[in-house]
Amino acid sequence: MKYLLGDRVDRNISYQVFLALILVMFAVCGIDFLFLVLNELSDITESYNLRELLTYSFMSVPYRLFDLTAYFCLIGMVLGLGTLADSGELTGARILGKSYISIALSAFKPILVLMFVGLLASEFFIPNLSQLAEENRLIKKEGEQPTKKYWIQSEIGFISFMSAPEKDKVHGLSIYELNSSNSVTRIINSKNASLKLDELIISDPEITYIDKRPGDHTNAYSHIKIPGLDEDFSLLLSPKYLSLTDLYAQIAMSLSKYRKNQLSLEFWRKILQPFVTLSLVLLALGFLFGPLKNQKSGQRIMLGIGVAFTVDLTQKLLGSISVVSNIPAFIAVLIPILLISFLAFLLLRKVN
Repeated sequence: MKYLLGDRVDRNISYQVFLALILVMFAVCGIDFLFLVLNELSDITESYNLRELLTYSFMSVPYRLFDLTAYFCLIGMVLGLGTLADSGELTGARILGKSYISIALSAFKPILVLMFVGLLASEFFIPNLSQLAEENRLIKKEGEQPTKKYWIQSEIGFISFMSAPEKDKVHGLSIYELNSSNSVTRIINSKNASLKLDELIISDPEITYIDKRPGDHTNAYSHIKIPGLDEDFSLLLSPKYLSLTDLYAQIAMSLSKYRKNQLSLEFWRKILQPFVTLSLVLLALGFLFGPLKNQKSGQRIMLGIGVAFTVDLTQKLLGSISVVSNIPAFIAVLIPILLISFLAFLLLRKVN
């Protein structure tokens, strides 16, 4: 345990950086939550009221925090180590024999834990929660007569549903069964249905016959096969709410080039996010140990915020370009990492 946590000096550095990360996380979360609420206020209706708006905003926080992890790690590192530098504790650590590498490793420990928790959450927790938040928001905004639905062509006709709050469940299901002349013979409605393998299991269906003629074949309404779907509806969901395993599987399966580019971009953004975080942390160390070490903490924090904003804007711009062009998504995500790492290398070269 001693080798893992280090001595008292190492633990103090890790603790101060951890406190700074928590402070920055709550500050960023609070500001982002406030702006999200203000942005949603213009969409309030009778069905999408203030309670639904706040519920959606709270449920959206985990994904938005995960998306901003690299940036508040940068600011948290600058704030945590900057506070130690201003109080003279980093100087004391150097006098006690701590190298810059040892200090950097101690500061990086809480960030490593945070990255690990974020990756687990993005795989098992955030996708379902975020999808549920978005689907409930759309349902409430549309009200009782929704105009936007998901549509699937099946072997018996067409299937539509209002929302997919979970990858294997749908709400507001309608099935339009066609005969050999492509005329609607009956409509099957159900409030809820679930998918098991490629069969849609319908709960309490309501059947309306439109044009049933002698000899028309009618299928059993409790189990409807949907070719192309395997176990869940993730093929229909937004790429940003999919886990890494779902993204990887869909990239190979997708036939649309645009959809494949979207999936690839989101896959590489998630899988390379720890490297974005690492490059920004190295940049923060360059600010603190390099030519900017004599600057005041406020100036370093403002510089960190400016860098975080610039990197975020660059990533989004290159990502959008890669989706509509032949630039590989991997390259679009990698370019900012290389630029940040190069800048950090230039700053850290001047450490003495």
